[in-house]
Amino acid sequence: MKRPSEEELKKYHVNYKPDTNFAAHARLLQSKWRVEKGLTMNDKPRSNYGNFIETESAIKNKSNYITENIKTLVVEKVNEIKKQGGLVGEPRIWNNLLSSQPLCFNLFGELYYDLKLATKLFKKLFPAKIDKVTKIDFEYSSKRNEPDNSAFDVYVEYELNGVQKFFGIEVKYQENLKEESNKKAEQNFEKHKEKYLALTADSGYFKPNTLKDISRPPYAQIWRDHLLSFNMSSSKKEGSFVYLYPFQNDECNKGVNDYKRFLVDGDESRFYPIDLDNCIRTLNEIQHCSWTNELIERYLGN
Repeated sequence: MKRPSEEELKKYHVNYKPDTNFAAHARLLQSKWRVEKGLTMNDKPRSNYGNFIETESAIKNKSNYITENIKTLVVEKVNEIKKQGGLVGEPRIWNNLLSSQPLCFNLFGELYYDLKLATKLFKKLFPAKIDKVTKIDFEYSSKRNEPDNSAFDVYVEYELNGVQKFFGIEVKYQENLKEESNKKAEQNFEKHKEKYLALTADSGYFKPNTLKDISRPPYAQIWRDHLLSFNMSSSKKEGSFVYLYPFQNDECNKGVNDYKRFLVDGDESRFYPIDLDNCIRTLNEIQHCSWTNELIERYLGN
């Protein structure tokens, strides 16, 4: 993807040099959306870019979220996640328009209340693999701290031929898969090594002699969440891992495609990359309304 012009980036206060081309594009979209909504930009050091809303106002008005339903849901879920020991990045979840956690709620929040609509969407995304969505949740894990604190950004339970199943979904937006350092990944691996080794072997998802590679960046977080989908599976509820991200995000797309090289072929690996652009546009086709139109405007730009 071509980088936006420096002139435009400066105009919207988003000329952040470390950004990849896609991240620069995404940051610009968020600042344009902020301006259109008349939201005041944050002026604090390190967050005085156009994709940040003034923090106090953002927390009070829940300005990062598109509908009233979603605003109510976010408050409820943030409190719930904290009680369960989950991770909530504050104030980022309130004031950073570019963060992927608000994207999760803006995209799936209305579906939380409308499982029939959720069913229509997932039937389109996964033809012949789903009959009915029965539950949606956020930042969820039934195996928290077994072995680590990984959780799915979005968790979707569904039925197929009377059998309960689930999708554990990791949502990425502008990330380049370099957010975790080699040192941190290695420390985490050593801390939980025995359990990771067992889960990796028992899952049957991976080709032989791949652990050294997949346990390090840029694959480590993908691998841990993939393992979580296996760890949460049981004879009563089978899980798959969905990686939802913009295929135009070249760095993320390369990381995902490289990761697939370590997996066994076909559905046996239960790993499903899904294009964010396609997901949002499909939802808009099913439910053409102000909320889905705004998803396209804010996250896709057209």
